[in-house]
Amino acid sequence: MKIVKFESGRVTWLFPLEEFVPAAGASNPSVISQIAARYGFSIVPMITTQESMAKNGLLFGMGQFEVNGTRFAITEFVVYNDGIVAVAEKTDWAEAFLEDVTSWVREQFGFRNVSSGVRRLYASTIVVDFETPLSRIVSGYEIISKLITSRTVTIMPEPTQPMQFSRIDFEIDRTTMTGQLALPKFVLERRAAMSFSQERYFSIAPMHTTDHVVVLEQIEKLAGSVPVAAQR
Repeated sequence: MKIVKFESGRVTWLFPLEEFVPAAGASNPSVISQIAARYGFSIVPMITTQESMAKNGLLFGMGQFEVNGTRFAITEFVVYNDGIVAVAEKTDWAEAFLEDVTSWVREQFGFRNVSSGVRRLYASTIVVDFETPLSRIVSGYEIISKLITSRTVTIMPEPTQPMQFSRIDFEIDRTTMTGQLALPKFVLERRAAMSFSQERYFSIAPMHTTDHVVVLEQIEKLAGSVPVAAQR
């Protein structure tokens, strides 16, 4: 497997913002301007109303941060009433930024530790090329493909192009969950506008970037372990 691109790593920390800000309040324009200066954000939020803050949050965009000698872009940093979000190429980088910015505002502006705890969510997006066709993980794939293709009606002239494997999608049974708007989903689908022969896939997963890579490697390993005869 070859990594084509680490497209994004999104980290969300959920907590009541009112527990984090100083009890006596903070000078929002000063905090915002100094965060923008420290991390080089070229997009800086404009404070309008509490209603706007509740709906849209405070969006910082296109900043930079450095960890262990590696400098990377922080595509987005958003402050909401119920938490904060950072987006970089990898979740590790986004989380390192959140650790730094929250520690820094505690030291500089008297922000507080969150008393009720922080819930952390992750979303990783990667583009990869596989060396092994992923269709091999489907038992009886060629039989299924021929069955579908033979009964498919299209506007294409004969012979009909075969219907092929294109996507894996896993999610939690929504009927078993209550009180949660965004449910985790794992998606692995062919990259748009690319030949199927290239085996290039786009994948999004509710996990750390490093774990996402491991899962994709294991999926390819599983596909490679299936005998070709099992597809027929």
